[in-house]
Amino acid sequence: MGVSLSLILMFLGGIIFVGFFASELFQKTKVPDSIILIGIGIALSQWGWVDPTVLEPLTAIVSSIAISMILFEAGMSIKFKELTESLGTAFNMANISFVTNSFAIAALTFLFTGWDPLTSLMAGFLLGGTSAAVIIPMAKQILPEDLIVTAELESTITNIYNFIFALSVAKILQSTLVSPNLVINELLSYFSIGVFLGIVISLLWIIFLKKFWGRPFSYMRTLAIILFLYGFAEFAGGSGALASLIFGLMLGNNQALSELIKTPAIGTGRFLKFSQEIAFLIRTYFFLFLGIVLRLPSDTKIWVLAIAIAVIAFMMRALSARILKLPMEMAVLMPRGLGEAVIASLILEMGIPGAEELLVIVGLVIIVTNLFPAIVLNFWKKIEVKDDSQLKSEAAK
Repeated sequence: MGVSLSLILMFLGGIIFVGFFASELFQKTKVPDSIILIGIGIALSQWGWVDPTVLEPLTAIVSSIAISMILFEAGMSIKFKELTESLGTAFNMANISFVTNSFAIAALTFLFTGWDPLTSLMAGFLLGGTSAAVIIPMAKQILPEDLIVTAELESTITNIYNFIFALSVAKILQSTLVSPNLVINELLSYFSIGVFLGIVISLLWIIFLKKFWGRPFSYMRTLAIILFLYGFAEFAGGSGALASLIFGLMLGNNQALSELIKTPAIGTGRFLKFSQEIAFLIRTYFFLFLGIVLRLPSDTKIWVLAIAIAVIAFMMRALSARILKLPMEMAVLMPRGLGEAVIASLILEMGIPGAEELLVIVGLVIIVTNLFPAIVLNFWKKIEVKDDSQLKSEAAK
């Protein structure tokens, strides 16, 4: 075995340990593990150890695998009671946050870049939501138990909004006539196809698993059907992300389902544990990949724009949380991820003017919005420590 291959294997194994310790470090420093792994990826790219142009064609595939597995694991963890309690709040948070973020970011982009209003609006819609692949693990670390499901559902909904609205504006810029009715129909079909396929495939899969229960490799077969479902839902014009979430939700609640519609019941405890392990592995390499393929601009104006977008995104999320009377921790759940880079790449392929600069802006916004929560959380931590010391001092008096 050559030295280079040995080093690659050592590095791949080491990254898993880094991912574990970064997750543990978050509890003490509030620095998200995503930033540490993204930073390693950026270093590998900048030092010339990995050629990002070789990996860029894999961006859509890596993003799809990460989103499908992370959302499946999230769905497995949600119970029907939690879903019914959180769905309304999640939709309200998604709608208010996405609208306020999109138009505020569009205004900033218009002022900084000089693009026309429609192109700026496309950028606003593209960056108006949050990344489910980043938000879901972060939510589990900073939110109380009763709000985790809300955050998971909200980020999934805004991922769908990003895709639909950003690409709809891109089609208008391509001079393809897109009426408001068409956008609404596309949005509804994107939701409904994803939900429908998630429900149907999961029910069929539960019956299949029950019939072949006890056979080896049952989880690996389930892993295969998750990837197939995601791809098939996207191919059919629906949301693969939503289909994956619904599939996990139905599988995780199959025993409750068996009482309602008389479907077979199977135990999923080991499925959940294994899916959590797989999701951790994929998420770790996802962030590393993200850092490698992101492009760092040399233009100071773009850095200022990215920081301004992060600040306005936090403010708009804080406003949304205040309107809905949710804790301010919801405002911190603002990172963008590889999904936004995938959409920007699609817009680039469509030949939209300014798409190359948009891709660079998106890459930098991803980095800044992943770093920003660490700054805010550490700031809050210092305030809490200061308040505690003042209370103790007053108590001593």
